[in-house]
Amino acid sequence: MGIVHPEYIRLVGLQGTLTIIGAALAYFVVTPLAAKSVAYGSCVALLGTLLLAWRLRQGESRKNFGAVWYLRQAYRTAIERFVWVTFMLAVGFGLLKLAPLWVLAGFVAGQAAWLAVPVLMKFENTK
Repeated sequence: MGIVHPEYIRLVGLQGTLTIIGAALAYFVVTPLAAKSVAYGSCVALLGTLLLAWRLRQGESRKNFGAVWYLRQAYRTAIERFVWVTFMLAVGFGLLKLAPLWVLAGFVAGQAAWLAVPVLMKFENTK
């Protein structure tokens, strides 16, 4: 078993925090449906992050494979994540009848955490 990278732990924590804060704000400011939609969109982004972390651990556990294998895994992971996000957003829009604007807002907020974590880690490293 490999050790999970601290940046992924921080990213998942930040995405979880954004999910809770975004859903609470949407619940009190807009409507309960908007809160569910924001939470759903954020969870789609969060599960995409967990998929990437899982694939990273899989790749680290396989030593002595060539560059072709790693490149193939990178493409496979990108395609899986794209299909996962597309499918889950379609489920949210179609089956669950969530508010599309708020689902996308939650998803974008969850993805924005990817921009914040490197900045936060750089600030911590300069201390």
